[in-house]
Amino acid sequence: MMGLFTIAGLTIREAMRKKVFVASALIAAILFGIALIPVHVHPNVFNGETEAQAVDNMGKAMAWFGCGMIKFFSSVLAVTLAAGSISAEVEKGVLSVVVPKPISRLSIYLGKWLGLVTMLAGSVAVWGCVLAFGVWHRTGTFHPHIFLGILATFLFPLLFVTLTMAFSSFASFALSAGLSLIAAGVALAEDLLNTLARMFDSSVLETVGKVVGYIVPLGKMNHWITRGLGDAGRDVFDFRALMTGKPSVEATTADMVYIVCYIIGAAAIGAFVFYKRDL
Repeated sequence: MMGLFTIAGLTIREAMRKKVFVASALIAAILFGIALIPVHVHPNVFNGETEAQAVDNMGKAMAWFGCGMIKFFSSVLAVTLAAGSISAEVEKGVLSVVVPKPISRLSIYLGKWLGLVTMLAGSVAVWGCVLAFGVWHRTGTFHPHIFLGILATFLFPLLFVTLTMAFSSFASFALSAGLSLIAAGVALAEDLLNTLARMFDSSVLETVGKVVGYIVPLGKMNHWITRGLGDAGRDVFDFRALMTGKPSVEATTADMVYIVCYIIGAAAIGAFVFYKRDL
């Protein structure tokens, strides 16, 4: 167990040496700058919207867009850090020196995973606090649920660091990053396919959408962000939610169970491949 935490600490120190915190601070500065841009809100008089309601709706949209920015930047950072976590160190001969020491391969793999997840969690926490400040600065109100949405947003870097490390256990830096981006591209088609299925009443598109959602469960994680935000956020692209107050797709406990099992499965496969590969 001590070996695992030692590797985690070394992983964090190596990332700090590479100035990863600079990227995290830069993204926080971007979010902070957006929060300070002066914006005048115009109520929708056709819907009988008051100025207070317009400000509240702007804050909800800002929370939703902010979570979108956090999940994007954290996912990119996760892929960038994890893509070279195994393969690059094997190519450099670093792991061939570490493995003979009294540290198991499983501890090395999980230690690297823990170190990366810890750094990403810290970044998401900082960005989330900046987002909450931005919404408060704009609206003068504070919705505690915003932090539940941010917590759900952390599922994205958690999945991508796990998936990319699994690819990195057998593929090069470029290939492991590419495979993760391809997986993300496939997953992004889920909501589009589901929308088209409802528009054209197509059972085939609905089935394909469900299959895509199980290959990489990004859509299910998006639904949990919406559920986490609750009355603190609003998906401006979900027209059903805008009209009825209910999202098009409800996040379920079964979805969360699948997401957790998916991440555990990807980590187990990556650890197994790393255990079997030659160094």
